[in-house]
Amino acid sequence: MNNSSDITDKLPLVFVTGASGFVALHCVKRLLEGPYRVRGTVRTKNDKKTIAPLLRLPHAISKLEIVEADLMGSPEHWVLVMSGCTFVLHVASPVIIRATEEIVATAVNGTLNVLAAANACPEVKHVVVTSSCAAINDGHENPPPIFDESFWTDVESKNTEWYGRSKTLAERAAWQYWHSLPEPTRFSLTVLCPTVVFGPVLSDRSHASASALARMMKRSTSLAQPKVSIGVVDVRDVAEAHVRVLERPETDGERILITATPSAWFADIARWLKKEFSPYGYRISTLKCPDWILKVYAASGVDPESKTILGRLGEPTIRFDNSKSIRLLDMQYRRVDKAVADMMHSMIEMGIVKATNKYQKRNRKVAKVENVFQTTTV
Repeated sequence: MNNSSDITDKLPLVFVTGASGFVALHCVKRLLEGPYRVRGTVRTKNDKKTIAPLLRLPHAISKLEIVEADLMGSPEHWVLVMSGCTFVLHVASPVIIRATEEIVATAVNGTLNVLAAANACPEVKHVVVTSSCAAINDGHENPPPIFDESFWTDVESKNTEWYGRSKTLAERAAWQYWHSLPEPTRFSLTVLCPTVVFGPVLSDRSHASASALARMMKRSTSLAQPKVSIGVVDVRDVAEAHVRVLERPETDGERILITATPSAWFADIARWLKKEFSPYGYRISTLKCPDWILKVYAASGVDPESKTILGRLGEPTIRFDNSKSIRLLDMQYRRVDKAVADMMHSMIEMGIVKATNKYQKRNRKVAKVENVFQTTTV
């Protein structure tokens, strides 16, 4: 009799959508480290490059199951693949710097597919939906001194990008659907709203945060930094928050901002990168770009991504109140400068950003030191 296998089979099963994504991978990793089994969704299991990072995670062999599901797939299929799960983390959502109107339908319908499946599976006790600060702080004509969970993005504002609209409308649809269910029998629902997520990557897939940092590593793609501030949080803290929600029934029906404080300006992020990586030959600009130059540059069409931040120019430092996450989840946030540095180190090591000769020498020295310690302890 395999007692270890019997014990594992009795662990709660957590359903994670979009398991190969940046945040979801960390959620799966954190769950596998604890008393949970995981069933993660990917669009196709035939893409070996996509599922390889999942299979590399510690405890994946004994505690991870991978299934196919698409956000726009049939509701019946979602019920089938979710059956038997106790918890659901709906992390999957398109995160695209230059999103289009199509992203709204994908986000809204995908969220409703997941929630309808959870409602059809009586064993599901708690669902966590990953929303975003983009559902809170975008499009406000007169921004408040500090944003908390009571604020909602104005989807009608010309300054709200399609991504912000998609997250806002998907979250509103989630709450509306949940409130329509009979209260005595419905699953518990918690929505987490992270700010911009940095931290180590676990795969070489590109995503919005990685793309933004990669641009900063060369002056040819980031000659000066826009005068825009953002909320920032470490991906490891985001994953921790997801798991803590499952263990705290008091989070039922709550919307919770997940962010470190204070916020950071783009020039701050560039300065952190420069401090960490300029010794390895990376040329990182910390110059601040005048608003008028950025507007002219964006209008030229040379760099379409530059248009996505025009609506934020001229705003004061954005501030978020994270006290609810501290009160309900006991969050203790990591330093965001370290999150940025850790992300770039992992991006270089994954080949997302090219390693300079000096960085390669640094890695050889680190490997040599690690080998010495390993030899000593044997």
